[in-house]
Amino acid sequence: MKKMLIFATISIVLLVTITLLINKKENYYKNQISQQELKQNLLEKKEKVIYFYQTNCSHCLKISPIIVPMAKDMNINMEVLNIEKEIDPWKDYNIKGTPTIIHYKDGEEQSRIMGEKSEETFKKWFEQIKKSS
Repeated sequence: MKKMLIFATISIVLLVTITLLINKKENYYKNQISQQELKQNLLEKKEKVIYFYQTNCSHCLKISPIIVPMAKDMNINMEVLNIEKEIDPWKDYNIKGTPTIIHYKDGEEQSRIMGEKSEETFKKWFEQIKKSS
């Protein structure tokens, strides 16, 4: 009886651990920047890489697990801005759809990449940013 109780306890602990590991989701949107912060940073001519996204965007959901770790691994401080419920970013930054990533330097847009692209395409785009910095 004691062995069965120990076995059952170990089994339950393992099942809970496995379930937690499977359901653990990375928060790809934790490096948030507000519209006000972005506007101020651009006025101050800071270099920025901004990922404009929406939580209900299927393309954003597909590429975020690729581009967020990629930018981090390449030492690019990519900040994210959720434009789902906002109107201003769409017109202020000429966003035609999400995902859109824009590189700003000296307060001006240098380049952008829009839509769901291949991992290699994003990597080349990030490499261009690294070269121009």
